[in-house]
This record gives sequence, structure tokens and C-alpha cells, in this order.
Amino acid sequence: MGLEGKVKKVLEKYRGRDLSFTIKDGVVFLYGQVDTYDEWIEIGLEVGKIKGVEGVVNKVVWKGFPEEKIREKEERRRKIFEENKDKTVGSYDVLIIGGGVTGTAIARELSRYKLKVAIIEKSTDIATGTTKANNGMIHSGIEAPRNTLKRRLNVKGCRMYEQWARELNFKYKMVGSVWLITPRTLEKYRKYFPGPLYTLILKYVLPYVVVLKAWLNGVPGVKVVRGSKIFELEPYAARDTLAAVYVPWTGIVEPYEVAVALAENAAKNGVEIFTNTEVVGFLKDGERVTGVVTNRGTFLCRYVVNAAGLYADEIAEMAGSPEYTIHPRRGVIVLFHKTTGSYVRHCLAEIVLPQHPRTKGGGINPTPNGNVIWGPTAVEVPDKEDVSVDPEEVQLILTKYSTILSEFPKQKLIRYFAGVRAATFTEDFVIRPAKWVPNLLHVAGIQSPGLASAPAIAEYAIEKLAEMGLELQEKPEFDPYREPIPSLRDMKPSDIEELIKKDPRWGHVVCECELVTEAEIVEAVKRGARTLDAVKRRTRAGMGECQGGRCTIKIAMIISRELGVPLSQVLKEEAPLFNGYVRGESE
Repeated sequence: MGLEGKVKKVLEKYRGRDLSFTIKDGVVFLYGQVDTYDEWIEIGLEVGKIKGVEGVVNKVVWKGFPEEKIREKEERRRKIFEENKDKTVGSYDVLIIGGGVTGTAIARELSRYKLKVAIIEKSTDIATGTTKANNGMIHSGIEAPRNTLKRRLNVKGCRMYEQWARELNFKYKMVGSVWLITPRTLEKYRKYFPGPLYTLILKYVLPYVVVLKAWLNGVPGVKVVRGSKIFELEPYAARDTLAAVYVPWTGIVEPYEVAVALAENAAKNGVEIFTNTEVVGFLKDGERVTGVVTNRGTFLCRYVVNAAGLYADEIAEMAGSPEYTIHPRRGVIVLFHKTTGSYVRHCLAEIVLPQHPRTKGGGINPTPNGNVIWGPTAVEVPDKEDVSVDPEEVQLILTKYSTILSEFPKQKLIRYFAGVRAATFTEDFVIRPAKWVPNLLHVAGIQSPGLASAPAIAEYAIEKLAEMGLELQEKPEFDPYREPIPSLRDMKPSDIEELIKKDPRWGHVVCECELVTEAEIVEAVKRGARTLDAVKRRTRAGMGECQGGRCTIKIAMIISRELGVPLSQVLKEEAPLFNGYVRGESE
């Protein structure tokens, strides 16, 4: 049966719905109307699973579809396009759209060569989208499905982190993971394994199935652990654990710190970074893009990399090569106080089958700075900016993972937050030259394990650009190293004394929870931080137990002073921190 017949067969399941489709170069375009957003998701995923489908553009609408909002957005972009298309900002060999970990990794890799490169990011800072709100886990590559690009790049990418961390000086720990096998692991299939056979399967068969999968996926060193050895690895693990699988190739990072380090090193090697720069359209000569039009003006360019995360589908459509639709998938994460760090030594998870088809299930992870995080969840949401947290999701996380660590002090919870993943309906990375725009490279659908894969994604993207005709001539002066902002937390008392003698601001602790000084905040501003959250990502000011309750105003005053703007105009991320004038400031 051909591709057309397979798509038709899938849509036949939805008789009574007004659905139709077309296929162009392996990309399926879906049209029509359904009742609910859930149906919209289901149809897209069903079509995306068909072998041979290279992309699904889901133009089906559901009842309540935000048609008016989309029309207003398009009209706004059209006006900005007309106002700015004739204003040239600069001319570049490669323009990267999107300043997340993917875009900054590609920029840093390109900065090895004699090329003029720029990143444009619509937000106030880099790493403000998907990158800033995930669990920071560097997956080993076991979980990713075989024969997918994300599996291949995950396995390669996670092994590149050690060198990245050494060169870029961000915190990285290869802590390994421990996957617990308990009586709950095959609960749904228990009726098929009567009596002692159930325990036998869990203890002596399933662990080796996992090890076999690791071997087939190219992940070495995975081993089965039993008895007291489990609790030597994880003293607080569930006492009814029957067996465990130890995976050495798992690491942890702070994801925003990685992106900041990549961006700083890329900039050091000549990459220009433009924040607050939103793409509104493209200038083209025939099929080729000649310029990217933004609210800032037009960036003339020879090649474009679309690493726009949640908005990659909209960028692709504006450029004339719509090949996928992004369906946002929100994940809630719960963060605990640093005093809980002693309860978890590895990334810890309980294997429960069958797994959710579109998530690895989350777990309990330590963080490089000593906190512990639980999650994430995985919920399909219609709005790409929906980072709301439902109390029921928090409770679901607390209940789900309590079985793994029953003695964990859950009252030490200090924060919960949500991030949104940029999934496509084929559920794999889309890294390829655009089908209908020869100088546009798609780097889309970078959902988990995108962070772990980022170093390999960057190399792969550069290979693709070379295949597209980009000449790569190495730059002898390329410097792979980056110095982080010094931190009081990591210093010896004697070093602190010396620093304070040179600059008294090292003695002024602004954030007491994380021991962040005025000098660190000033340095963050010098390095490009323009908002409260940008300073937080670079220094951890406001990330401690009080979550900024005691230091927010102090940080805002320093930003105000350093940038020369009124306190009332200091931004949290996108919006002003204060609602109206601040006491002491005149109108």
C-alpha cells in the first residue's frame, strides 16, 4: 500500500469528521475540522507514525480554534514586515533563528570557521524558551526509539558533554542513573505471570531486557544490580525493589547555564547575538532566502538555520517550506531545597510498563547545585506559551514518585514550574535542508533528549550546511574556552579576602540563600543580562530557599543602576517587575 492509501486508512477511523489531505515530497498536509484538541493531536500522531511520512502539517481546526488570534498575529507581522523590510541590519553568511541550547550550540560550532554568523532571538535573553525549564538530565540514549535520529544523536551527544564542560566551564556531573524494578513494574500484566513467576520475571528477565536494549542502542556499561548493592547505590530507594539497572552514561547540568556558556563562547569567537529580535517574514530571490525581516530590520544572509523551537513551524511556513506542525507538550517540575540533596545520588526512576508512548516517564534527579527535582509530567496543550501549573499535576508528581523514595521530606518543596517541549507529529528530530527552500536548514522538533543531544546536533547541522554548499574554512584563532562568572560559593576564604580588597562589592552579599554578591550581578549585566531572570540564570541570585523574597528588590536596583533605567522599567523577563511607579521615583 502506498503512502496515500496508508493516510486514507488512518483517516477512515475518523468517519463523520470533515477531513482531507494532500501529500507533497513525503509531507502530509491535513485539512478539515474535528471536535476537540485531543482529536487534533491524535490524528496528527497517527499519521506521523506511518512509515515514509517525513512530516505532518496539521491544518485541521477544532471547536474553539483561536482563528481570530492567529489572524491578528499575521496582520501584526505583515505590518512590521512592511515597516522594516528595507532597513538593513547587516549581512551574514549564516543567520540562526532561535537562542536556545540548539541555536547557541550551532552558533558556537560555526564560530570555528571563517564565517560571519548571527543569532536572532525574539525574547529578552537567550535560553528563555524550552531550554530554561527542563530537568537538566543528560540522557544516555537507551530510552530513545531505535532507528530514530534522536537516538543516534543522543548516544553521541551525551559523550561529548565532558569536553563541553571542560572547555565552557559549566557545572556537569556524570552521576549515572538507577532504574528500579519493583512489584509495580509489570502490574498491568500481572495476570499473565501467576504466582512466583511474576517475581522471577521481574528479578531475572526484565533487567536483562533493559541491558539488551542498551546494547542494541549502543550504550555501554549498563549492568544489573540486586540485593544490598541497590541500597549501596541509593540508600533511600524503595525497600520493595526487586532488581535495578545501573546506567553510567547519565549526567546532569543546569540547562540555561549550558546555553549561556555556549552563547558567551560563540560571541567571544565573533558571533553576533541580537535579542528582542522577532522574525516577521523573509525576502527571497526565487526559492532562495536573501534576507530575514525582523522588528529590528532585515538581516541579509546566505544561509538560514531554523532553530526556533516552539515556533519553528511558523518560521518554516513564513520561509515557504512548511513541513511539520509543532504541538506543544507541557511538563511540570517540582524543585526541593538543597538540604534534600543527600537523599539522591543518581538520576532515579522506577520502571513501570507500559510506558507512556510519548514520554520517558520522568523521575527524581539531583541537580549540579545540590537541589533535587521531581518530574516532569507530559501534557499536550494548545498554547505554546502555556507554562501554567495545575495543582493536580503537582500532587500527581508527589504521589507518583513517593513510591521511589518514601522517606523523602516532601515538605522541603520550594518551587514548581513548567516548560513546554517542541514536539512534531513524527516525534523525531527534524534536521535537514528544507524541501522547498534550498538555503534553509530545519533544526526542529528538538524535544527530549534534545539537551543531551545538543553537541551532536550542532555537528550534524554543520555537516548538513556543508552539504548545502556552505564553505567551511577553519579559523586558527578560534578559542574554545570560556571563563564563568566567579562565584563566592566556590571560593576559599583567603581568595574572598583578596577580592574584597580589590573590589568591595565582593563583600556585599545580595542573595543570602545562594551567596551571590553585588560584584557577580554587575558582571552578569556586563555580560549581557538585561532582566531579573537573566541575572538569575547567570548567578543563581533568587534561586534559593526564599525564591527571591529577600533579594529581588536589591537585584532590581543594581540592574537599574547599571543599565541607567528607572527602577519601574526593570523587567522580570518580558514584563516589568513593578506595576507602576516605584516609591521614591518621580513621574
